[in-house]
Amino acid sequence: MEDRAELQPHDQRLGKRPQPPDDQPAVTTRSENIGQWTAKPLWQLNYTSPDTGKLEPANTQVVTGMITLDMRVSSRTAVPWTDPVMAYSSVRFDYAGPTAGKHKGTVFTEARVELVMSLKAPAVDQSARHILDAQQLSERTFPSWAGKTVPGATEPLHRLIDKDKQKKNRENAIATCNDVWGDYSGTKLQCDEYPFTSTKEGAAAPGNRFSARLIEGTDNETGGRRLNDMFTLNRILDGDAFYVKITP
Repeated sequence: MEDRAELQPHDQRLGKRPQPPDDQPAVTTRSENIGQWTAKPLWQLNYTSPDTGKLEPANTQVVTGMITLDMRVSSRTAVPWTDPVMAYSSVRFDYAGPTAGKHKGTVFTEARVELVMSLKAPAVDQSARHILDAQQLSERTFPSWAGKTVPGATEPLHRLIDKDKQKKNRENAIATCNDVWGDYSGTKLQCDEYPFTSTKEGAAAPGNRFSARLIEGTDNETGGRRLNDMFTLNRILDGDAFYVKITP
């Protein structure tokens, strides 16, 4: 029995032609039997990609790659068998700056990223309840309309970096809070919106698939910090998908 793992890098810099890495290993495939893989399970390949200059919004220097596992089985008494893509994993290498926490990093792009909040967590129980209501009882949230659905549980949300668009999301959410509950200035309440201001599915997105609700300000602010922590810990860049899960 023989299996082979192969790394196939490719470049997806925005606005630039694909370029080969500056430096790459001479051998990029490894074909050995199971015993040899068991004896030496770790295999490291080092690639260096060109630095294309100063970090700017239009030059985040994103490079993607694919790791594939090709398995082949052969025997003197059996018909040979092969599976060219037994397993694979997409990876992203980026120099995206403080938006992603550390300036440079690597992520597995097909991993499911979730923001998890609990109804039993006193610090964010109101935020969690609001999100769960929006996901499961959306017709009872505001704005209210028949057939309303709100994404985030099975349909992903996508991070939004643009500050002007974030501002529009926030303004639409606050307008809904003011319309439903009136003037709440001078209170400890804040207008909580879901999907979040920092998502492309926020309150200014087409379709009014959002919910706005007054909750305690400290709860709202703590929820916002946890969202930002999730963004940086998982290197969620502009347009990257993630989900929101509420636990009992």
